[in-house]
Amino acid sequence: NNEKQPKFLIPKKKPIIAGINKKDKFISSKYYSKKDFKLAKKAISEIKKANWPLALKTAKKARDKSIYNFVQWRHLITKGNNASYYDYKLFIDTNENYPRIGRIKYLAEHKLSTKKISPKKIINWFGSTEPLSGFGKLILGESYIMTGDKEKGTKLIKDGWINAELTKSELRFYRKKFKKYLNANDYIKRADYLAWNNKHWDLKRLLRYLPKDYELLYTARQLLMSKSYGVDNAISKVPSKFKNDAGLNYDRLKWRRKRGRVDSSVEILTKIKNTKDYLVRPDKWWIEREIISRSLIYKKKYELAYKISSNHAMTEGAEFAAAEWMSGWIALSFLKDPLLARDHFEKFYNNVGYPISVARGAYWLGKTYKKLGDKELSIEWYNKAAKYLTTYYGQLAFMELNPNAKFELSKDIEVKKEYRDYFFKKEIVKLIYLLDELDEDKYTKHMLRHLANDNVEGGSEILAAELSTNIERFDFAIQISKIASYEKRFHNKYNYPIISTPKYINGRKIPESAFILSIIRQESEFDLSANSHAGAKGLMQLMPYTAKLVAKQANLPYSKSRLTTDPEYNINLGSHYIAGLILEYEGAYPFAIAAYNAGPKRVRYWKKINKNPQKNQINYIDWIELIKFKETRNYVQRVLENYNVYRYILEQKPIPMKNFFKNNPLF
Repeated sequence: NNEKQPKFLIPKKKPIIAGINKKDKFISSKYYSKKDFKLAKKAISEIKKANWPLALKTAKKARDKSIYNFVQWRHLITKGNNASYYDYKLFIDTNENYPRIGRIKYLAEHKLSTKKISPKKIINWFGSTEPLSGFGKLILGESYIMTGDKEKGTKLIKDGWINAELTKSELRFYRKKFKKYLNANDYIKRADYLAWNNKHWDLKRLLRYLPKDYELLYTARQLLMSKSYGVDNAISKVPSKFKNDAGLNYDRLKWRRKRGRVDSSVEILTKIKNTKDYLVRPDKWWIEREIISRSLIYKKKYELAYKISSNHAMTEGAEFAAAEWMSGWIALSFLKDPLLARDHFEKFYNNVGYPISVARGAYWLGKTYKKLGDKELSIEWYNKAAKYLTTYYGQLAFMELNPNAKFELSKDIEVKKEYRDYFFKKEIVKLIYLLDELDEDKYTKHMLRHLANDNVEGGSEILAAELSTNIERFDFAIQISKIASYEKRFHNKYNYPIISTPKYINGRKIPESAFILSIIRQESEFDLSANSHAGAKGLMQLMPYTAKLVAKQANLPYSKSRLTTDPEYNINLGSHYIAGLILEYEGAYPFAIAAYNAGPKRVRYWKKINKNPQKNQINYIDWIELIKFKETRNYVQRVLENYNVYRYILEQKPIPMKNFFKNNPLF
């Protein structure tokens, strides 16, 4: 079998296209003694059974202390463990540079107790740093009170009470303990925090401790957000002074929207005060506004859609940028008002930093100035977008400016030998290789991410991605490279892995390798054993039901287990399926990609309701932006941008950009 599947290789210069290698079982280690290797194997098998005492005892016997460090780290990072505060303290003091040390400090705070540790020690432990958790604030506050600083202690307790994570029994215990320092207002603040953060179970536990009128308000909110019975009755009992409460209106809006009641949702949005002070959390409201605005666009109520999306009351943040883009898009594409659109797109552009968003903003400004008849500014903005050729809108801008020109991507940076030698000598690197040898590479994700941040200037991201590739975790290499790309550092060699794809499957012609690789990268990031929440499996994320149908059509045997163990099998089925979709849509790649993600039924409906670009009733760019689901919109754009990048990587020379919007039935 290994003959058929040579090792998966990343291209050095000219790419070698190969298949994913099945893991060879290692019986010894490159870096550890035979004895330590055996002990590590035993310790990890105990971790899997959650037998922590035996896992730790076994790891402690190893001569190389990195094995015990790793097991201790896994133990401390696991919620609900039996470790003491002192276990955490010792680990933090001796491993300040370990992965996820912030998370370990956060969990350590939940082990603090003035019963077991002196208040002075607790105060010293925090030093001048602010607690990371609400619970940490409660215990630090109590420590200050016990050492005589009542003012500082009370302030911390009041502050910590708002968002401390407390179980049912802890809530009762600390409520009694801090009775002297907490008043009704502190309970109301906690209820408000829990309600806005959709923590409806915690809110339910708190209701009985609230003043009566607030209890009625938050009971209504709790029932709305938990989709429980008795909503109407609870709302009718809310005191009149709270009938227009922002949180209550927000929960009612969400409840109505989830039931598809667009008109009565709009009623709430047009009645309320659209000010930041009133809305409390305008960023939360935006999520609802966006969905409702889209529903109104489908109903051709463009003015109202614009009003709902533009009255967002925000001035910064990711949601502010999203609201400005959407308002600009509605103004340009549906209200045909480029001047109005320009103001929104400028605000969007000035509030984003990631290449995908920068290119999006610049592209739409280019399009807007073109509509305004300002050719010079239009070209200037398209040029700004076209700097980012690994992005969807960057590629569209490039084609707008130079329809037949060839493009090339920048060369990857080389890492200096001194830093490379230093990097590969790290204890964590050794551990990563050990975990790979034990076929336990799932534990390496956070370790690799941590290594990526070691010295970005020196090339730690590149080496962490290379290391991920060495242990055949191409998904981790992609994740590291993606995070780097947000900061405009592009490591294409590791961001776009290459494996072999079929040309024909039982007589059906398959689209070119670049396209299939684009789908795999977006679906599973090349994780052979990927399983989605919905149940999609393997490299091309096939639902077992779909895989069964496709296997029948392709004349292949069906095996559910092979979907996540046999890469060739998964790719054959996925490729056959997507090839069929492209044929069904007469070569329209955006339709085929959307159908692969959201299902052909939905694409049929969207072609009907949002018009059909194949009949020139709408352009493809707007059609894609009109896709109802954010996940599918993003998916289509990412696959299309990957496609051109892969075409370049496979050719390794400047090539013309492929226009996704020209139907090409024969691919």
